[in-house]
Amino acid sequence: MVAMPLYSIHGTIHMHPVTYRGMILALLLVSCALVFSAAAEDGMIGGGTGYFEISSTPSGASVYFDGSYRGTSPVTVAVSSTGSPYHTIRVTKSGYEDYEQSYDGNPFEGETVHIYATLTPLIGGGKGYYSITSSPSGASVYFDDSYKGTTPVTVEVSTTGTPGHSVRLTLSGYQEWTNYYAGNPAEGQTVYVSASLTPVQSYGSITVTSSPSGATAVLDGASSQLTPCTFNNVVPGSHTIQVTRSGYAPWSTTTSVSAGRNTQVYASLSPVQPATGSIYVTSVPSGASVYVDGTYYGPSPQLASGLSPGYHQVRISLSGFQDWTGSVNVQSDVTTRISQTLSVGPTPTPLPGTGSIAVHSTPAGAEVYLDNAYVGISPLTVPSVSPGSHVVLLTMPGYANWQATVQVQRDVIASVDATLSPAPTPAPTKTGLPAALAVLGIGILAVAYLARRR
Repeated sequence: MVAMPLYSIHGTIHMHPVTYRGMILALLLVSCALVFSAAAEDGMIGGGTGYFEISSTPSGASVYFDGSYRGTSPVTVAVSSTGSPYHTIRVTKSGYEDYEQSYDGNPFEGETVHIYATLTPLIGGGKGYYSITSSPSGASVYFDDSYKGTTPVTVEVSTTGTPGHSVRLTLSGYQEWTNYYAGNPAEGQTVYVSASLTPVQSYGSITVTSSPSGATAVLDGASSQLTPCTFNNVVPGSHTIQVTRSGYAPWSTTTSVSAGRNTQVYASLSPVQPATGSIYVTSVPSGASVYVDGTYYGPSPQLASGLSPGYHQVRISLSGFQDWTGSVNVQSDVTTRISQTLSVGPTPTPLPGTGSIAVHSTPAGAEVYLDNAYVGISPLTVPSVSPGSHVVLLTMPGYANWQATVQVQRDVIASVDATLSPAPTPAPTKTGLPAALAVLGIGILAVAYLARRR
């Protein structure tokens, strides 16, 4: 005990003011030390405070938190949110199996973590055991969904408790292993559980591109996507890729996939040539212009090929005769024949102030162009031609083009008589043997000259 200095005023004993303030400061320091000591015991070292609320069925069980007794359930345990992040909870009650659980982490400041323990009654009898091992070892063991540690581990059960137990093992990189065991072991009996864990299958991927893109890619006849695309989570091994698109031939390939790697597949699609048909047109008289769907194919007799299956409009036109038009059904790989006798048409009335041009050719059936505009097949009369100079051109396969300038007068028919000449046949190419001999002679002279200079 430290003596405190005292002094007296008018017979009254007083403590010196400096000593009094020091005493107050000492009491505050002692109080703070006690508070920090209690906080340290609960693991509350810095940070805020969170809570574990532990309850059980039935209630009134003894609760041990991190090995320390904390009362009977329900009970709330305060912890530091920045304290040790791993906790163990054990709940015990006479006549019941112990409940154990581990908890990794801490609640946030002000947060409450609820732990609920359902206790299993002990129905007399002795104890049996489950000895649980795994290959590889170190797997987490859940016995009746309650964590019991890592393999190898032994679990104690009541021989007369609730019969039937589930065992579940988990290990990173391996598939989960589960099994169910009916009944309970006899007193003192050990049930041996050995689990061989299967590694998790690693996957690969397949990226499919195509030309043209937008095709449908199908993996192993199941899942499908539009190119360009990637199939993920593909099991390693051999797989089939099929690529299809309308208007193109189907494409397929077999490719191999490795774990953790991407396989590239490129499909070059070939266009499918559509099946076509033809129309063969003859007319009386011949030399009439043949049109299919508005496209000029030439004078009759004429073959219009490469037509898609279905109905097509055919028109046969010849100057001085009425046009014939009709709808013709074309079938794939079939030539449909049409023969028409044209009816003589009325003579067209020329426009006032115009003339006409009558065109004849030897042989007949030439294509006639007036000022570079196609007007029909010879022989024909072109009505309503404006007065002045006009160019008439006749063409026919196998013959040289024929061309003339015609003067047209009002109300007068100008006559054009063209005799077509066969197209000249290209002269055969000669071998040029004399030229080759000349080149050879020059080469010999050059060699002799070089020899003399040496």
